[in-house]
Amino acid sequence: MEKTKQRISWIDVTKGIAIYLVILGHSLIGLKVNDYIFAFHMPLFFIASGLLFREKSIKKTITGNIKKLLVPYYITSICVILGRAVSAYLQGWTVQNIRNLCLNTMIGAVFGYGVDGSKWFFTVWMIGAIWFLWAFFWSDIIIHVVFYYTKNWQEWQRAFLIIGISAVSYIVGQYIWIPTNLDVGGFAILFVYIGYLLQKIRIWEQGKLPWICWILCVIVWVYASHTGGINMVIRAVPNFVVLFGAVAGSVMTMKLAIQLDKIPGISRCLSWFGKNSMKILCVHLFEILILSWDFIEVKCHVPVTRLTTIILRTIFIVVVVLCINGVQGIYKKQKKQK
Repeated sequence: MEKTKQRISWIDVTKGIAIYLVILGHSLIGLKVNDYIFAFHMPLFFIASGLLFREKSIKKTITGNIKKLLVPYYITSICVILGRAVSAYLQGWTVQNIRNLCLNTMIGAVFGYGVDGSKWFFTVWMIGAIWFLWAFFWSDIIIHVVFYYTKNWQEWQRAFLIIGISAVSYIVGQYIWIPTNLDVGGFAILFVYIGYLLQKIRIWEQGKLPWICWILCVIVWVYASHTGGINMVIRAVPNFVVLFGAVAGSVMTMKLAIQLDKIPGISRCLSWFGKNSMKILCVHLFEILILSWDFIEVKCHVPVTRLTTIILRTIFIVVVVLCINGVQGIYKKQKKQK
């Protein structure tokens, strides 16, 4: 039991690092360091999912993911639409322009693209960072379907099937972006499966990998970052090395998480970020699309730098998520009393 608790603990730390890298990545756009972050931070979420993978019924997977992923997705989308409408009204936009803004944002929410999508029959506005929730939804369902129908297969046969599905999904995404990111979800099952294999061999345990392998991980990750890295939101895989770079960066993050998990204060903080990663992503999307931290500079005459933006974002996100958790806690308490 102690091993299970420890394993879950450091995986939460891993997810905490990953979600904070998302915030940093969106705050450091234009800087070279971003290449090193974007080279692995999204695949890391899928690999972490694979680490926790346990077979369950397809029906239970679908219903669970609708509640866990799609309900927050559409609640956040509604908040973004309302937030954009209010922001546009305060800026003096015309009613027609506000209506068009809301309509395009609604269409963007239906399609779920992370960036403005041109690989459809018309240009679709992005919904932003929560594109990941739909991709995660599909990847979890597809991987469960694969395991359900390959129960009696040997592992190498299942591996070839998963590689095939991932490859086909990637190829489709080069020509057309499927609404709700089904193609990204299909591609991402490769990383979920890698996480599953890492869990089976417990690669993170002391002495499992010689030190030369960790050095090799650093080299592959750095090289992949310099060649552009993997960019799942736009279905970009410049070369095969970036796939290994994404895995290498993820494995190194896991190793770091295991070490940080031994430091109580840091572990508690990062675990909180990991456990609340979905809420953090949703609040971050609202903040990045609706709020402008430039008003601090205008109103308070305080220079807004990248560092101050990161600090303000972190404070805002933490406060809002704490409020959400508080409201949820009150609701659950009242529900139990009925």
